[in-house]
Amino acid sequence: MKNLFYILLISANLISCVSTDEKKENNSNISFENSIIELSSTDALGNVLFYPEGEVATTSTIMVWKPGFETPWHFHPFTGPAFIVQGELTVDFDTTSALSNLESEKTSNLTKVFKAGDSFLAIPDVWHKSHNYGSKDLIFTVSWLGEKGKPIKVLSN
Repeated sequence: MKNLFYILLISANLISCVSTDEKKENNSNISFENSIIELSSTDALGNVLFYPEGEVATTSTIMVWKPGFETPWHFHPFTGPAFIVQGELTVDFDTTSALSNLESEKTSNLTKVFKAGDSFLAIPDVWHKSHNYGSKDLIFTVSWLGEKGKPIKVLSN
């Protein structure tokens, strides 16, 4: 199981790198550099990394959010390594609402900001909404360590 985690971390790192020739072809303003995603056994709230109990299924995402983008309140039942390629991800957490409370109204009582080059474990089982408050596109990757047949995200009503 740990080998799978390390493979996911390496894969996320490879996604975040691009060769000089590709930069020229894309004519992009994004500056890619070789990056190391630090291995961690806890997330930003101090929760210890856990592996799914059922049949493991991974889902890797590359997100591109325009300035001003905001998600609805939601939570993820699983964790996974994340890497901010460009921009700044601001996450508001409601650490007091029960996961069974699907009402859309939540209260932010904790905010975390992740900047370009930051790597971290996505925080499972906590209501949150995410924002791109910056002036440029936010680009980030997450490789979810989920279970086959189970969602990686639960939305509020």
